Amino acid sequence: MPNRQAAWLFDQRIRGRALPGLRRWLARPFPDAVNSRVLILYTANAICRSQVAPFLAYGSEIKQQLGGAVRFVKIEDATSAPLSLFTSATHILVQPWFTLKPADLRSLFAWLRSQAPQAGLSVLDGFAHNDLRMARDLPEDLAFYIKKALFRDPAQYDVCWRGDTNLTQYYSDLFGIEADPVDFRPPAGFAGKLRLGPNFFTAPRLMAGFKADAPPPQAGRQIDMQTRLGAKGSPWYSAMRQASLAAAEGLRGVSLSPAGRVSPQQYLAEMAQSRLCFSPFGYGELCWRDIEAFMTGAVLIKPDMGHLKTLPDLYEADVTYHPVEWDFSDLADVVTKALADEDGRERMAQAAYDRVKHYVDTAQFVQDMSELFQPSIAETTR
Repeated sequence: MPNRQAAWLFDQRIRGRALPGLRRWLARPFPDAVNSRVLILYTANAICRSQVAPFLAYGSEIKQQLGGAVRFVKIEDATSAPLSLFTSATHILVQPWFTLKPADLRSLFAWLRSQAPQAGLSVLDGFAHNDLRMARDLPEDLAFYIKKALFRDPAQYDVCWRGDTNLTQYYSDLFGIEADPVDFRPPAGFAGKLRLGPNFFTAPRLMAGFKADAPPPQAGRQIDMQTRLGAKGSPWYSAMRQASLAAAEGLRGVSLSPAGRVSPQQYLAEMAQSRLCFSPFGYGELCWRDIEAFMTGAVLIKPDMGHLKTLPDLYEADVTYHPVEWDFSDLADVVTKALADEDGRERMAQAAYDRVKHYVDTAQFVQDMSELFQPSIAETTR
């Protein structure tokens, strides 16, 4: 079982809350009696915590199963952290944010290589979008590039999408928004470095929501579909979200959640009272509300995710969620059928819940990250 307390404490650190001694504890020396030592340079924002926290939550399993240990330093504090962490690390996992300038990214990796020539270097990509915009500024000897989702067809990484991603191109075209192509194509052979990691559900507050054997039941729910969505943002994003809300509001005889902001507690309580959850894309395909729907037993309605792979497979059409067309043209038909089938909703809510619960409870994360704990990784990637 995961150490949820350790993950929670790390979550507080990322949120900027001062907990005495925690920062020093995260960056304490590596133990001697381990075969591999992974140092994570993490970004301290809410999105990134879901990727980093499981390394703490499963620390005991990592030691027992892989003979490894993990330490954590905020990426901005790398040059002031104890040098011994870098000289003793067998692997360094860097989690930059997408706003980091290319020159600064190159400088960071050059500094890491000078301080830790023995270590394998990898990237933990927490970005919403599914492109590889940093790939050409990363060192040739990069070991792995870990993402929360991957295109099923790797050739899609070689497309110069208009606007910068597959989503910006589709919705810019759909709504007549001008968008120029952006070239984020990776270097030749980069696809071999790509690895999948889990997504938002390993955030401590969400991981803790899958303790029970089943989500709250469908019976007795008062709202047909949860649609509490934001729509402010860049032109394509705003147009897409407004169209999704208009499609939902145009459904006849379907009760929707009220508009406006509520507290996180009210939001989840409302989700648990909703038969369905409508979750259009954000700036990327994956959304927090996907996992919040799974956790609270609201059946997920979402634009078709068949082009992506996730770990585990959270988006199995008509098993864990109901897909709709990206332009929402079939939303009425999908929602009507789902609302008419309470037994089907119960089965789907349980199937989605089980995908996450099984992954969390069986520590599958440890085996999925096992390549990072190969002691000889630096030699095999250079």
